[in-house]
Amino acid sequence: MTRITVTMDDQLAQAVKATAGDNVSGWLTKLVRTELLRRAVAAEVACDEQDPDYQAWRTERLTEVEQARG
Repeated sequence: MTRITVTMDDQLAQAVKATAGDNVSGWLTKLVRTELLRRAVAAEVACDEQDPDYQAWRTERLTEVEQARG
C-alpha cells in the first residue's frame, strides 16, 4: 500500500471527518475509486460517440423515443 498525505482547509477537513466517521482513509479511497471509474466510463463513452455504429444506434433510439411520444 502507498500512503498519500492530503492538505485541505480546516472547514473541509471537518466536513470530511463528520461524513467519514472513524474511517477517513476508507471513505476517501472509495470516493477516489468512484471518481476514477466515472472518468473512465466518460472517456469510453466519448470514444464510442466517435464510432459511426454508435451514431446510427443513437439516431435509431432517438427516433424510437420521438415515435413513442407521438
